[in-house]
Amino acid sequence: MSEKLLITTSLKKSWDEKKEMVFLGQWCQKFSNFKDLDKSKYEIFHYHWNDRKKLLEDYNYINKVYKKILLNFKSILNEYHSVNYSERYWTIIIGPWLITFLQVAFERYSNLNLFFKEKKNENYETIILKIKKDEFISKNYEEFTRYIQTDTWNHHLYSLMLEYSEFNFNIKKEYIEFTDNENYKNFRKSKSLKNKIYNYLVGSFEKFFSKQDILISESYLGPKDEFNLALNYLSLPRYSLGDLNNSNEFNDSRFDIKLNFNTENFFENFVKKNILSFMPISFLEDFNSIGIKTKKMKWAKKPKIIFTSHFMPKTLQSRYTADCIEKNDTKLIVGQHGGVYGQYLFSTMEDFELNVCDKFLSWGWKNNSNKVIPFGVIKNIKEANYNPNNKNLLMILRSQTRYTHRLNSYSGSSQIKSYYEENVKLCKRLNQKIVENDLLLRFHSRKFGWDEEKLFQRNFDKVNIDMGYEKIANLLYSAKLVLQTYIGTGYLETLASNIPTIVYANIDECLLNEETINNLNILKEANIYHDNYNSAADFINQNWDKISSWWFSDLTQSARKSFCLKYSKINLNKVDDLKKIFNSFNNNQV
Repeated sequence: MSEKLLITTSLKKSWDEKKEMVFLGQWCQKFSNFKDLDKSKYEIFHYHWNDRKKLLEDYNYINKVYKKILLNFKSILNEYHSVNYSERYWTIIIGPWLITFLQVAFERYSNLNLFFKEKKNENYETIILKIKKDEFISKNYEEFTRYIQTDTWNHHLYSLMLEYSEFNFNIKKEYIEFTDNENYKNFRKSKSLKNKIYNYLVGSFEKFFSKQDILISESYLGPKDEFNLALNYLSLPRYSLGDLNNSNEFNDSRFDIKLNFNTENFFENFVKKNILSFMPISFLEDFNSIGIKTKKMKWAKKPKIIFTSHFMPKTLQSRYTADCIEKNDTKLIVGQHGGVYGQYLFSTMEDFELNVCDKFLSWGWKNNSNKVIPFGVIKNIKEANYNPNNKNLLMILRSQTRYTHRLNSYSGSSQIKSYYEENVKLCKRLNQKIVENDLLLRFHSRKFGWDEEKLFQRNFDKVNIDMGYEKIANLLYSAKLVLQTYIGTGYLETLASNIPTIVYANIDECLLNEETINNLNILKEANIYHDNYNSAADFINQNWDKISSWWFSDLTQSARKSFCLKYSKINLNKVDDLKKIFNSFNNNQV
């Protein structure tokens, strides 16, 4: 029996079009590399997290593994660096990297495990690029998050798993020399010279007049309110410092570190054996030099409060934050920065931020945690002056990385593919005149190789597209109706701004908590929310000439206002309310 070729990524060097190819998942597929393939000569294997119950179960399992490994690393890193820092300290420093690596590794393992379980009676071979063990030891967390989105990094991880004897994946391996055709090291590098200059100048200026009790960083208040709030405390805002140039390289001695957490299965054994090959240098070899750089940052030395709405871990900022909390008992206030918080059934970043913060400012929702304050939308959002003579049906579409990483209720490589296909079907159901004359597709400016615009262009002779580069505010305020196609930030903002909005979302794929589902039913009764594309398209067709009267009716407005109070409440007194929250810490009232 001839052998089929298993392909794990879209790296064409691991393909052989002369053979019958089986692609492990949709992430291998790009329009550019599939357009000339003979469809009879390849297969795309189905995805294990199409079973959304399994996704939730796996999320809970990975969290358990994360907690025990985190405790082990706390001990290891304290000993390695001759310190005695708390679990909270190391959670802030390494937690985002650790949970992300575990989620990524388990997803890739599960893809392979399901494949070999179902294909156990067939013969397969695969092409493995010979990549050095230390090739992907990243400098820091920022570089790690870029690597995991690349084909090269994922090919390497899949290769390690295919070679791992305990997994017992029965496949013939052909090895070829590795060349970096993807240029993975330069994938989405960020630059922030302007921010670095700003931080230096304000730091030099502040020291002459301020105790700097409050550190405000990327709050999302907007420049005016951000400066107004900071000046109340004789301070100035700070902004991201971007990529960090490390002082040190990795040392082979890291592989002498002995992890001693108990393993319960082959996957955990694999993690124990390989995790140090993926741990950033910033946590080990470069930890002390980063500490020196942090002390030289012209940020407040002993702030009583740090307030940020963008607590995405960045090497210098996370180290600064952890040091302040550990050594000065600084309080951390985190503001909600996106629309999935409080709605998704689970979200890695929501769990992480609620864990490490002292208070969390939500856009209106509350849960059982006494940390959550239903503050309102922190961004500057106000009700729009709607013009009923506006013309466009603005359809806003999401983007998503091809490779699953940091998990939440919508995670899954197959899910984004079916999402685009469902929205094509929605457009096909719209009246042809609306599609040709009024529809404007707004794609996200971040592209991940799905070539989503080509899918729509293949299905429609005439369609207007914005690739994500026009200012979104200009498009929103000139739209007759906004069609939001997923549960996220966008629909909360247009509802709060009182811009006529239809929401279509497949919540069989995007798992929501029970309270959100109940509240979406309020929008459903007013025809704002639709859980299938036929319903959304039919409503638009039937009401296109009377959108304004529908939107501003008592029923629709009542549903909108009720929903916004819980998920996108406009706060007209943000600065004053924040001052009260800050002052309450000083008075020990929070």
